[in-house]
Amino acid sequence: MQVSAVISLLAAWTAISSAQSHIRCQNTIGGPCGDSSRPREWNCCDYGYCQPWNSGYYQCIDKPEQCPNQETDIDYYGNDLETVYGLQPDACCARCATTSGCAAYTFVNENPDGKTACYLKTSTAGRVEKKGAVSAAYKDFVPPNNPCSAKVWDSCGNANGVTCCPDDAYCQPWDSGYYQCIDRPDKCPDQEVDIDYYGNDLETVYGLYPTDCCEKCASTDGCAAYTFINENPDGRTACYLKSSTAGRRTKKGAVSAAYKDFVGPTCPAKVGDQCGNSNSGPTCCPSGSFCQPWNPGYYQCVAEPDWCPGIEVGVDFYGDDLSMKKGLLPDTCCQACHFDANCKAFTFVNQNDDGQSACYLKTGSGTRKSHAGAISGYKLEPVE
Repeated sequence: MQVSAVISLLAAWTAISSAQSHIRCQNTIGGPCGDSSRPREWNCCDYGYCQPWNSGYYQCIDKPEQCPNQETDIDYYGNDLETVYGLQPDACCARCATTSGCAAYTFVNENPDGKTACYLKTSTAGRVEKKGAVSAAYKDFVPPNNPCSAKVWDSCGNANGVTCCPDDAYCQPWDSGYYQCIDRPDKCPDQEVDIDYYGNDLETVYGLYPTDCCEKCASTDGCAAYTFINENPDGRTACYLKSSTAGRRTKKGAVSAAYKDFVGPTCPAKVGDQCGNSNSGPTCCPSGSFCQPWNPGYYQCVAEPDWCPGIEVGVDFYGDDLSMKKGLLPDTCCQACHFDANCKAFTFVNQNDDGQSACYLKTGSGTRKSHAGAISGYKLEPVE
């Protein structure tokens, strides 16, 4: 690919990004404001908020007075207090306002049983994207001042819900039926329960305990964080060492944390700078970007697609092909995977014999093979 062709591709990419940054929101209460096929940022209203009634119809309606900061296509995952069926959105807010301990709620209008669901929450924590959900905090909520009565080694819930632990402990999932308050590892104190840092794997170590997983990360070059899962089909614990905390998604039974003393390598490159070639291999790019091989002689730092963090450069997810699309860019290849319900991963190759880029949508990651001109990634999606 000639430099001029690269510039043309980048110009097209910039145009797409620019179009996405100048979104026109619906300006009329009662007017349509999107559907589930669109990025959540596009489902917006100048007045009121964008309420998903079903996957094909979102509508601007008035904000409930007691819960004004509505988040469309967002679920406050976990921390459930009570579930109430058959309410409307404003009644869900009112129910939270009159329920002791309710700090927020998630409302889902369209469900398999045909009933609306209002999930009352003790916290706005666990914020994840979920099509069709709307979440908001109760604006007048006053947190209770009573301390947690649990002690280290006490039970703290199960896969259906987590209760409290003392400040110096966190709630460790041993199996789906038993979570327990245990001491926080000194080097990884900010544990996130039922959260997976998806992608960006450095190494997987089996047979460790939670504190050992933290220690392994602390002693491994480049390890910024980890995800630990105690219960697995093979009977072994799994400690996934990570180069980043990106790719945060819900996963029952997982615990994730950052290594508090991690210092990332400094990279002088900026987005748009050259980052190597096929002879030198990819060099560094700033956080939030990756080194895109446009042709054997020119690799460039470009921004990571929002829906596919943790891009792997020089890797082909061989096999598990779903379909192949021509003429896309890295971010539109990711986007094609995002909007295909059967797609879980993709491989993108910019330079091919026919002069067109190729985007291979995948049902899985297949067999990882070295391919200098390829990039591969996973679709980011919450797991219930």
